[in-house]
Amino acid sequence: MSDRFQEDDCYCGNCHKPLGEKDKFCPYCGTKRGEGKFDPFDNGITCVYGPPVTVKYKCKACGNKWTVNTLGGDNSKYCPVCGKSPITKISEEFGMF
Repeated sequence: MSDRFQEDDCYCGNCHKPLGEKDKFCPYCGTKRGEGKFDPFDNGITCVYGPPVTVKYKCKACGNKWTVNTLGGDNSKYCPVCGKSPITKISEEFGMF
C-alpha cells in the first residue's frame, strides 16, 4: 500500500472514490476498505454544474439504508456495509443539502 493512502484510508484503493467513516466496502466498485492496488490517479479539478443532489439507497441483501449528498449525481452500485449488490435507489432530490 502506498504511504499516502496508509495515513488516510478515506478513499477506495481501487477507484479512489471517497469512503464514508463507517463504510466497510466501497459503494461505487465494491472493493473492501484497505484493499485495492492504490494506483496513482488523476487528481485534477472537475467543474460540475447543476443543483446539489441528495440520493437515498437501500441494500437488498442486508437492509442498510444510507444517504449520499453530491454535486454531480451518484453512481453507487454496492452497499458500503456488506459490499453486496444490487442496491435500490429510494429517492433522488435536487436542491440544497
